[in-house]
Amino acid sequence: MSVSAKSNKLDKITLDIIENALRNARHEMDAVVFRSAMSPVIREQHDAFPMICTPDGRMVVGQFGSYISGFIKTWKRGINPGDVFLCSDPYKCEAAISHINDWMVLMPIFRDGELIGWSSQFGHTLDIGGPVPGSLPTDATTIYGEGTRIPPVKLFDQGKLNEDLLDLLLNNSRTPEMNYFDLMAIV
Repeated sequence: MSVSAKSNKLDKITLDIIENALRNARHEMDAVVFRSAMSPVIREQHDAFPMICTPDGRMVVGQFGSYISGFIKTWKRGINPGDVFLCSDPYKCEAAISHINDWMVLMPIFRDGELIGWSSQFGHTLDIGGPVPGSLPTDATTIYGEGTRIPPVKLFDQGKLNEDLLDLLLNNSRTPEMNYFDLMAIV
């Protein structure tokens, strides 16, 4: 990387290479989830959105503004390599997702033990429980009538899947197999 010691400025060619590498990483994230997911909502309608952020949560590439800074402010437990966080509660992620059918994952990116960024992806999950199939009741008057709300939790803790959490989520869905594969595609 060509950085001038006096000015700390990146030369234009290096900047262009970095910009395109990040843009391509975002497109690869799209391609993987669209090919791997089972539900037509993600696979065909492309209702899934990736993002890459700085360590403090500022968006580098993505489609929406960053919500990771809100997560960072509220998460009081440890963040380690191999962790993957899951959330579906719009009130717990600065409304990055609009309803609880959107399952959002956040993954810290570490290099040599230091947090250097975040990767995030969310996708619309077909059914998350609740009174009606599809989990979008038109007569719900509060969020409690929509289905299972997921506050920020660790789906993976230092690379180990939280199987109890996964079982709880899948047990509350009419489409557990599809939800499993969609969630793993998002991760």
